[in-house]
Amino acid sequence: MNLKKNKINLLIVVVFSAIGPLLGQPVYDLSFQGMLTDIEGNRIASENFDLTVQLKRVSGSETLFEFSSATTTDQEGWFGFTISEISRFLKDGETFSDPVVIRMEFLPNSTTQWIDEGKDFIVNYTLSSRHSNQTVEMEMTRMEGSKLMVHSEDHLHAFKDQYPFAYLTGGFLITDQPPVSSQLINDLKQWLLPDEVDEEGAASRGVKGGFPTGGYYRKK
Repeated sequence: MNLKKNKINLLIVVVFSAIGPLLGQPVYDLSFQGMLTDIEGNRIASENFDLTVQLKRVSGSETLFEFSSATTTDQEGWFGFTISEISRFLKDGETFSDPVVIRMEFLPNSTTQWIDEGKDFIVNYTLSSRHSNQTVEMEMTRMEGSKLMVHSEDHLHAFKDQYPFAYLTGGFLITDQPPVSSQLINDLKQWLLPDEVDEEGAASRGVKGGFPTGGYYRKK
């Protein structure tokens, strides 16, 4: 009985030792929204493909996280994914250092039409964070170093690529108050495609050429 109790106590110590450094730090989820278009700018709707997403360090080759899934764009060409607790891969510090690489690989399957077999489409971004004046700042870049446009408010960081890749227009949401709401997803889509925002509706929600102000956490 004592041996069993000692093993249980040891297990508790190990678990708390592992999570102890994380206590008191916010836990962030990341969501991505992307829209596919062909070379003429037409939306690629209801298209099937396989998507593989990997997280790695810029400074190393070890895969921190990976998933693969069969993906289908909706009637407007949109698709998305979420990585829960991505904050566990971000190093806490005063400066932006050792970013995480987010690698997305688009693979054709037996029904894919927009890319041919053997012509995989790969997109890479980096994500890093730092603490400044008791707040968390985040930064995202393309692999060649150009920064993504960022919008930040309480509990929310939104990023968009100002120079979309061929086929892909995309953006990210990072929040410490998951799950991500459908309203926030719609806000991101409107920010990514400002020319398609309904002006009357946008004005009532605070859209002025940028991300909707307080769209997610606005208090009534």
